Amino acid sequence: MRRLLALPLLAAAVAACGGGSPSPSTPATTVRAPTAKRALHVVLDADSHQPRLGRAWTYRAQVTDATTGAPVRATIHLQFWFNGYSVGEVGTHTVAGGVWKETIPATGKDAFPPASVGQKLVLHAAVTAKGYRPASAGWKVQVVK
Repeated sequence: MRRLLALPLLAAAVAACGGGSPSPSTPATTVRAPTAKRALHVVLDADSHQPRLGRAWTYRAQVTDATTGAPVRATIHLQFWFNGYSVGEVGTHTVAGGVWKETIPATGKDAFPPASVGQKLVLHAAVTAKGYRPASAGWKVQVVK
């Protein structure tokens, strides 16, 4: 019974508000739906999938708009993963033209360690850019002697 009484009261309240078009003194407002974020396309490539221990190895990350193919200013976070876990921090880089290229040296503290030989790794790139959904890509790597 209470529901039946509430419906006529609600209808009367809506009618009292005017319910029609705005009066000339009341400006119309437009409610905009949030714009959907665009998609990124991320590609990783390198000299090979099998870098040699003691030799330099070059890789490249490319970020473009998935629809237009245009380069996108982005932040790229690079890590080496083993079984889905981060085991090596490569770095975070902001690129204006959508491309990051780097060479891992043959020797020194940033080179592949001897313990990496034979391990199945993934060079993983996590990418963010203003106005875009986050994206990622991976490149399988197995260091050889």
